[in-house]
Amino acid sequence: MAVLDQGSKPFAKSARAGKQIDNAESGRQIRLLTKFTQPVYTRFKDKNQDTMADIVDELTRSRMMSGIRGKNTKPELALRRALHARGFRFRLHSSVVPGRPDLVLPKYHAVVFVHGCFWHRHEGCRYTTSPSTRPEFWQAKFAANIARDSTVRRDLLEAGWRVATIWECALRKPERVSEAVSTLQKWLLGSEDEIEIGGEA
Repeated sequence: MAVLDQGSKPFAKSARAGKQIDNAESGRQIRLLTKFTQPVYTRFKDKNQDTMADIVDELTRSRMMSGIRGKNTKPELALRRALHARGFRFRLHSSVVPGRPDLVLPKYHAVVFVHGCFWHRHEGCRYTTSPSTRPEFWQAKFAANIARDSTVRRDLLEAGWRVATIWECALRKPERVSEAVSTLQKWLLGSEDEIEIGGEA
């Protein structure tokens, strides 16, 4: 009996330790699952526009927004692959061209901007939502983006460049990428100074 009693203590400790490890591992998995499945925004519609109710604090939102890429985005990469496949060659984010366009095609004296619908305010687009928190801050930021885009476009046209703007919504699906590139190709081979290509509203 003495031998059995002595052996039961470490066995009990081992069982408790194993249970604690299992609980800790389950907690870690739940936290990871929550982290990657929790939506960034909860959307709801009012009478005038699609707004977003923020579910994170301002500091977290600021950190998340600052991490969004300004170049080499997925829509831009999709456009570049499709254009290259059709034989077009271009420069990327040239610092010698006003506004550092996403693509510069010297042969056609044309530049291409791939604009995010949210940040550059694609009018009438379903992705042009407005955060419900700090509305004055966001409106000022959006207004500054629109003014800068307008100034850059004017400077480019005055310098003799042709300007194409392709909205993110036109590059979200493979079939839309193909349609957008076909439209862009016709424009590049033509003589019009400007073109704007959007997708679903």
